[in-house]
Amino acid sequence: MLPLGAEVSVISVTDENLHAKPTDFPHTYEYFVSSDKAQLKCQATRLTPRWFATAAHCVQAICRKNCTVRMDLMDTQVSALAQGTHSVKQPTVFVHPGYREGQLAQDDFALIKLDVRQAPKTYFKRSMSKDVPHQALHAADFLAWLAQNPRAKKQYQQALHPTLPPVVAFSVSRNYEIDRQLSVISIFGGQRSVKKATSPVYYVKSLGYAYTTNFGIKRGMSGSGVMSNTGELVGIISSNIGETLYRGGKKINQQEWFVFPVFNESLLAFMQETMGSDFDKLDRKDAYPHFVKKTKQDFSALENRMKRTVTRKPTK
Repeated sequence: MLPLGAEVSVISVTDENLHAKPTDFPHTYEYFVSSDKAQLKCQATRLTPRWFATAAHCVQAICRKNCTVRMDLMDTQVSALAQGTHSVKQPTVFVHPGYREGQLAQDDFALIKLDVRQAPKTYFKRSMSKDVPHQALHAADFLAWLAQNPRAKKQYQQALHPTLPPVVAFSVSRNYEIDRQLSVISIFGGQRSVKKATSPVYYVKSLGYAYTTNFGIKRGMSGSGVMSNTGELVGIISSNIGETLYRGGKKINQQEWFVFPVFNESLLAFMQETMGSDFDKLDRKDAYPHFVKKTKQDFSALENRMKRTVTRKPTK
């Protein structure tokens, strides 16, 4: 059924314009997760040939027992879905044990094990209308279309033999400002666009996640990688948090933050335990002192606001 609608190393500051356009995100995919009762659309970022990172809130509830994951491998008119199935006896979806439903970005992280080269695939032609289903294709028709479309063929080959981003390891013991320009990619129905952070981004140790003002993150983008302009994977899209202030019954201020987990000790330990020997194949780069800088900013007011009841907007 087609979906609806290694070792830690030093970062050198080169290639400042990486991850500035959609084609700079070949490691990020749109996917659909479904069970007998529900279906969700999220995004995932490839870590190794057979492991993807995503947000826990995308998969925790729907994959509690059995679910199916369909990874959309291309953004062209014709595409392929790589399918993986999850069950309690044979799990392929792994949720961080520290995550709790409704929890803000801390530990909002999951892994999907999917070997794209070996996974069963279905092929389809995208519909241009939400009211019209995608058109299923036979494998022979898909291959014939690829032969006539060099860009699509190159993208499909990238999916089978991926380019993988380095992971920034936040083994830090204090608050920091992230010293890079960050961006994410939005993927909806094969349409890709890049969103760039417009304000400083801070990692707050007591909260266990990073935050900045929202720069276009919305529902459906959860699980996408938060990337640096130098090409490293910093974190995973989690949530937006909104707070509206009133005085005398009148709205006087409204703020919205984008919050996301980074690869701190908690996430890295979970990844190592879950991925086994594949974890050692990751290209990991130490965040401090090459990727972050110390900050004297006082986060106490922010910490209090984040811990109060605020409007949470999961981006799944």
